[in-house]
Amino acid sequence: MTDPTDRRLNVLYVLRAPVGGLFRHVVDLARGVAARGHRVGLIADATTGGAQAETTLAALAPELALGLSRVAMSRQIGPRDLTALAHVTRRVAEVEADVVHGHGAKGGAYARLAAARRALRVYTPHGGSLHYRWGSPTGAVYLALERALLRRTDLFLFESAYGREVFRVKVGDPGAAARVVHNGVTEAEFTPIAPDPQATDLV
Repeated sequence: MTDPTDRRLNVLYVLRAPVGGLFRHVVDLARGVAARGHRVGLIADATTGGAQAETTLAALAPELALGLSRVAMSRQIGPRDLTALAHVTRRVAEVEADVVHGHGAKGGAYARLAAARRALRVYTPHGGSLHYRWGSPTGAVYLALERALLRRTDLFLFESAYGREVFRVKVGDPGAAARVVHNGVTEAEFTPIAPDPQATDLV
């Protein structure tokens, strides 16, 4: 049982594929939140990512006080979703999550469906279902599910004003429970690069 006088939060991040910009965003976010003294955990797909993801997650693991777990998550809707959702639900309960933050369409769905009432349910779409349109059969299903999950979302965090506007047009107005938080960069990324005098410019 969490000590009610402890101001640290138990934060659980959920995403599907540990690749690309979404993965970079979650890794940076997890590190930043952990550095502020909160306890962080992460759940990701076990079937994607490759060697690069393994290396990144191994480096991140010591900062994850609530641990790292991986479970098979399919890109499309299917039977595997039931197993993945059960895993996320179990982890939410085990770590007594105060915040469950889903990234991408699948991570967002799992996080919001699995989160107990006491946990703050947060969603960052990162495109996902928003790439589809209502005129296509697949798009109609995904966007209808996004609309149904509106009521299970306590806070929307968009990485851009553009993302928030696309969500408003295609899914609905998230209202006051929406913020735009731009992707950040780390101090190491400002390290000067000394150009090689023998370098060649190609156009």
